[in-house]
Amino acid sequence: MRKALIILLILCLGVSNAADFIIEQVDVTVSDIKSDGSAKVHESIKLIMYGDYAISVYDSGISKNDLSFWSTGTSLKDVKFHVNPSKVDIRDLRLRPQPRTKCNPIQGICHGELILDYTAYPSYANESVSEPVSGTGIFNIERYKPRTRRYTLNPSAISFTTTADGNTILDDKEYLHISLPQDSVMLDLNPQPSGLNIKLPSHVEDLSYNDIVLVKFSVVFDVEEGIDKEVTEFFTNITNSIFKSLSGPYGYAMVLLIIIVIGSYIYITISKRRGED
Repeated sequence: MRKALIILLILCLGVSNAADFIIEQVDVTVSDIKSDGSAKVHESIKLIMYGDYAISVYDSGISKNDLSFWSTGTSLKDVKFHVNPSKVDIRDLRLRPQPRTKCNPIQGICHGELILDYTAYPSYANESVSEPVSGTGIFNIERYKPRTRRYTLNPSAISFTTTADGNTILDDKEYLHISLPQDSVMLDLNPQPSGLNIKLPSHVEDLSYNDIVLVKFSVVFDVEEGIDKEVTEFFTNITNSIFKSLSGPYGYAMVLLIIIVIGSYIYITISKRRGED
């Protein structure tokens, strides 16, 4: 019924020189949430286009990996990143426009889809800083206790329409999915997805929201790591610290000092052995 109304609306627009596009559906999935605050984001933006000009605009961008082209060409506010670029660092972007489908030559209608895949990281002041800028990233992460990290959703990193109070609005064409880590324990969840009655604390595999106002949106969960991962992370941090120090302005001086210390040790050891002989 909804699709029939959409098609009727498009037909009522009439033929024009403007490119006529409307949003059919937006799906945003956040997954693979890591201890450094990064997460994989998959977006599917489905479009309906009307008229030869709109179809030609779509076809001209089929090989373009440029979201600004699609945002300008379709004149749709929802053709964008649905995470806030001022709150996350978007890396490894892949934008894949899909071939047109469900084309009706009589009505002049076709369907299209833009698929976006990227990794959303917290922002850092510079490369030498290990702690992210406060309030950035999809999740804020706190080392709550040994081997346990607490993840708290940063609602300002999600970018849909908002109310005057800053609450996220998902209409009936917009879907938000969050896949939680396998060993996570949910501590706080508000609002709960429709049709679910989750007793906390408990493990939750995924969350799905649609056609809802996310008032005071809160997702908080803990992840407890094994001792082997803690040991590995410890030595990784030491290695990274040494590498950063050697790459800094005093790196050459440190290398020279290490060579002198090692050389002195070898010289003293050899001298002692010769004295004993």
